[in-house]
Amino acid sequence: MIYHPEARYCLNGAVISKSPLVVKTAGDEELEISAGQASAAEVAELVSRLVQGCSQAEVQDALPRQSADSIRHLLASLEDYGVIRSVAPAAGKTGMETLLEIEDLSNHLLYQTLYRNAFWVNCQNASQPGDIPEKVFHGMVIENYHFLFRESYFDAPVLSYVPNTRVRLAMNAFFAEEYGHDELLLQALNRIGISREDLARAVPLPQTMALCNALAYWSHNDPLFFFTTLGILEGKDIRQDSFLDAAYRLGLDPAFLRPVKAHSDINLKGEHGSLTRQIFSQIDVVDLETVRRMHAQTHLFVELYDAFYSAVWRHYSGDGPLLRRIEDY
Repeated sequence: MIYHPEARYCLNGAVISKSPLVVKTAGDEELEISAGQASAAEVAELVSRLVQGCSQAEVQDALPRQSADSIRHLLASLEDYGVIRSVAPAAGKTGMETLLEIEDLSNHLLYQTLYRNAFWVNCQNASQPGDIPEKVFHGMVIENYHFLFRESYFDAPVLSYVPNTRVRLAMNAFFAEEYGHDELLLQALNRIGISREDLARAVPLPQTMALCNALAYWSHNDPLFFFTTLGILEGKDIRQDSFLDAAYRLGLDPAFLRPVKAHSDINLKGEHGSLTRQIFSQIDVVDLETVRRMHAQTHLFVELYDAFYSAVWRHYSGDGPLLRRIEDY
């Protein structure tokens, strides 16, 4: 629900007499209000509306014989004397309303882009060995290692999130579970002869670093938007991703896949995919300007995420070396 920008007015006290009309204000003053040109029925209707809270237009409805200028003057006078008070609602949305909008938008964009790119289409359609080059599976784990190795770049800035204690605690619990997952992927890469030292002298794909850098920027400068990305990154809508499903169908080395699946299982059992909803359920209101900015940035995030997977397929399905060594760039 978007709160209406027009201020509403409510009675700032209680009616203690209807004839004559006497109001006891919140400041403990008793004021007798003259009906003037209004009828008794109109005054009663006005008071009834003010008890519930009403807009200037609704006051006009209660006093149809009064001009708009008279209504404005009446409201100003009643407010000056403390009989009524104006309530200017926040122009914003609840945290969950905001997140559900962002989820709808991101799902729409993901189905237009990511789920149609070569990486995911091939993972979904692969049925026998050779449908996907083995190097693509190895390369995916390499790029995920680079991503997780740099996770502190973008998680650490929000661990001290000041505006909301419950959000801060949720992020710290998530980080404690997530920390060290790059070591699991290192075990898989050790299986194919890639060591920690090899990875230290290798550079990730530019699209991997672009995603890391964007997340680090948002984490530092726009933590609310950063929180919206976590559900997608942690697989909020999946039980096991197409990458692992395809790897098992195509008969990849189980010893290589075992640590990769262990990483996936920790995320699933820890319900990391629901972290974003957990966070936004604790946020009372998001102002409309922030909501608009988050919508715009969702397009960029999905574009970067799509570019990451597309680059993995493009690079690792080709003839280039498995590791992009520093000395070669």
